[in-house]
Amino acid sequence: MRTLELRIFVTVLVTAALVPGSSRAADFPVNGHQRWDVRGAYALGSESGTSASCPIKLRPSSQCGTSEDQEDCPYHLTLPPLTIQMPKQFRLLEKTMKELQSLKEQVNKLKSGCQECRGARVHQQADQGQAQVQRDAEEVHRVDLSGQDLLTGSSQEERGDGTIPGAQDVTGAGQVPIYGKLTPSPSSLLEMQVKLNRMSTSLRNARSQISALQGRLEGLNLLNMDNVQAMVDQRVENITGVVNKLSSSCNTQCAVQNSPQFILAPRDCSDYNVLKSGVYRVTPDPRNGTFEVFCEMESYGGGWTVIQQRVDGSVSFNRTWAEYKKGFGNLRGEFWLGNDHIHLLAKAKDMVLRIDLEDFEGVREYAKFDEFYVANEFLRYRLSISGYSGTAGNAMSFNKHFNHDHKFFSTPDRDNDMYPSGNCGAYYSSGWWFDACMSANLNGKYYHKRYKGVRNGIFWGTWHNMSSEYYPTNYRQAFKTVRMMIRPKNYAP
Repeated sequence: MRTLELRIFVTVLVTAALVPGSSRAADFPVNGHQRWDVRGAYALGSESGTSASCPIKLRPSSQCGTSEDQEDCPYHLTLPPLTIQMPKQFRLLEKTMKELQSLKEQVNKLKSGCQECRGARVHQQADQGQAQVQRDAEEVHRVDLSGQDLLTGSSQEERGDGTIPGAQDVTGAGQVPIYGKLTPSPSSLLEMQVKLNRMSTSLRNARSQISALQGRLEGLNLLNMDNVQAMVDQRVENITGVVNKLSSSCNTQCAVQNSPQFILAPRDCSDYNVLKSGVYRVTPDPRNGTFEVFCEMESYGGGWTVIQQRVDGSVSFNRTWAEYKKGFGNLRGEFWLGNDHIHLLAKAKDMVLRIDLEDFEGVREYAKFDEFYVANEFLRYRLSISGYSGTAGNAMSFNKHFNHDHKFFSTPDRDNDMYPSGNCGAYYSSGWWFDACMSANLNGKYYHKRYKGVRNGIFWGTWHNMSSEYYPTNYRQAFKTVRMMIRPKNYAP
């Protein structure tokens, strides 16, 4: 019994020491019908708690009862213009605080019972013959200390001095009177011990849940109004930039003005009023600087900006993505102008494309496309081409299986084609807008005569005698010269 008394006493003291710290760690109201803001809780019916200084509010999402079947009550944290769903553990926090309050009342009762027992402690006597009587008296006192809180009904029979009417008064020579109360049953003591253990476990669980909720609240502190305002300002700035860019674009063709037009920087070869072909500088977009191009001013009305040319095979077109991006070759001989430059030229004005081909038999044909555009590198230089006319045939849109329109640019080191099992650029040793794989490739290898094997040379699938190439043992067609050039659609010679 002494061991049981000591364990109960230590448990009570530890619990009493833990309760205040837990209450300070999570000072939440037990009333589920309160409204929260940054200043604390106030009743829903009180208008004095309303303030326009801070619109942040924390409130239950619905009416919350106190019964066991209504303990799951989610909370809403309002940060205009945001509403955040809080976890259901906020309701569990209120229940935990109620249990803590009940535990504190039990501890206070036990402490008051211990103080009453101190004045009635039995004095030890020297006579060894009375040791048994003294031990019995102490046993009665220990039972009184353990069962005082449970035997509330017996308090009505107690006198003011703590004795019970009819209690045995053992007096005489060398004897000590015995003071005490009714002895509780062992089942009551066991029930109280189980209840204390359950409350102690609930307290530990509550502390761990409070710590977890504090961590979540610290995370929610990041969603303050300054961060939200900065995010909104950034989005507005991005939208404003897009709107300004769209506003600066010309949606319709500008009306013809009678006043003289002064060109500060030619955007392409059509802006030059010259009759001689050669290398000139153009500035399609002032933000991207000026670069040189070859202008064809003597053929087909002039004003053409040449973007590709093959004449003698002196320049290899088996190049990397970076080289096709920047451009390579000699503007007065064989060259590729560069995908970035082609994109800027096609972006500045609505362009038409003309392709001139000549084979080694002296046959010359052309293909013209009224719509031509090349996207930027982010879109992998996607090609948009349509509106065919000419004599060479429309090899750029041969059929549904070989159609180069709306295809991405591929190189031997960058596979963007539609072929699922390999890289068309690596197989045909060139960079081009491959489908899966091609019906045209003007950047293939330059052959000085017909050849056999892989069709990796310059290829135009609708050439007049191309039907003889369908058999792998036959010779492949070779081209002597190829030229691709663009000009504004509304150009007038």
